[in-house]
Amino acid sequence: MDDNERRKLEEAIAALEAQRPLLSDAVVDLAIAPLRQKLETLQTPTSDQRKMVTVLFADVSGFTALSERMDAEDVARTMNALWRDIDRVIINYGGRIDKHIGDAVMALWGSHIAREDDAERAIRAALAMQHALVQFREQTREHLAMRIGVNTGSALLGTVGSTTEFTAIGDAVNVASRLEHIAPVGGVLISHETFQLVRGLFEVQIQANTTVKGRTAPVQTYLVQRAIPRSFQLATRGIEGLQTPIIGRDHEQQLLRENLESS
Repeated sequence: MDDNERRKLEEAIAALEAQRPLLSDAVVDLAIAPLRQKLETLQTPTSDQRKMVTVLFADVSGFTALSERMDAEDVARTMNALWRDIDRVIINYGGRIDKHIGDAVMALWGSHIAREDDAERAIRAALAMQHALVQFREQTREHLAMRIGVNTGSALLGTVGSTTEFTAIGDAVNVASRLEHIAPVGGVLISHETFQLVRGLFEVQIQANTTVKGRTAPVQTYLVQRAIPRSFQLATRGIEGLQTPIIGRDHEQQLLRENLESS
């Protein structure tokens, strides 16, 4: 991958995104589309890789009822408008849209560019997606809702099928899909694996252990309520519950205490 070319593309995309208040969304989306396609080409691995990824599945409910009372063209127009809003949220939070499947979308964090806060980005994106859907519903008066499931784990990234579609395969993907199926309407349900990476950043409601298809042992899940303002993430490295003392910094620690007490 040409890092310099990738950086220039990302800067160009960011500059165009900043012009949305002045230009219409349609104009910006049209200008950005080829840049994103080029960036996607640069970022796509040429061989199968196993990576730690965070997977998001979202499913729109109310689609069937919409199809029953609207012409196919109107349904397509409505759903495309919704997906433009939802896709923009995913991309703005650093996610990669893996695929759209009817009234559902699968997105990945960590598949091309791995970041330490991929899990956090995915959850913030999920909350923003729910907010975007509420706004879309208010504008269109359509009774649509969304379920979202998020899971983190190891997945095989590579091309599949005769069309050489690049995607993620593995248990992490399957669990994310199952969580989406059991998530409440309007909710964001995350796995314990994802929760461990974002402890202290979100207010969550612990759910009763549940059995999901493909897993023999019950799965612990958490319903995300909201992001916690000015929160501090708990340490996830090292051994949980074990504190490591600072050695040889007594003088510095004393100065810090004195400054704190005098402030």
